[in-house]
Amino acid sequence: MQYAYIRVSSADQNTARQEEALSKAGFQPDKICVEHASAKDTNRPGLQELLGQLRPGDTLLVHSIDRLCRNMSDMCAVTTRLRDQGVTLIFLKEQLTFSAGTNNPMQELQLHMMSAFSQFERALLKERQADGIAAKKARGEKTGRPGADIKKIQEIDALRSRGVRLRIACDHAGLGVSTYYKLRHQMNNQ
Repeated sequence: MQYAYIRVSSADQNTARQEEALSKAGFQPDKICVEHASAKDTNRPGLQELLGQLRPGDTLLVHSIDRLCRNMSDMCAVTTRLRDQGVTLIFLKEQLTFSAGTNNPMQELQLHMMSAFSQFERALLKERQADGIAAKKARGEKTGRPGADIKKIQEIDALRSRGVRLRIACDHAGLGVSTYYKLRHQMNNQ
């Protein structure tokens, strides 16, 4: 089966350009997954559902790499997973095809190059992060995560009093469950 994955960052963005590219390239996918979400990571409901549906021999069509993944690390992981699963992955814009079940030296080279870029990208990110932390410390600013706001605890408590499960209430407030318990304990002991 042929599947297509189309992603836009927000609901007000149009998917027509990606759909048109599929048509112009001569593809008529059996199923199209359209998702309105950021590509900050691959933990997106539509993508995860689609990846779970793919079977050996299937083909996944994506307009461009940035529609599937924002960083090379995710790109390499998804590409390797699909190839190992027996799924062919095609990026239309970049004209890249990662065929399942073939031992193509050019594909291997492309994947290894992307993996090297991924490592380089991670190293640059760590370097920028360390530089930023050092600069903050030099200015005498506090580093690390900001302390949780008491208003978040109150928001979670209000949601829970209306019957909302703790995990959902914490997710809504942007606070981890263990952090909630820790702060709730501190508040109770004051």
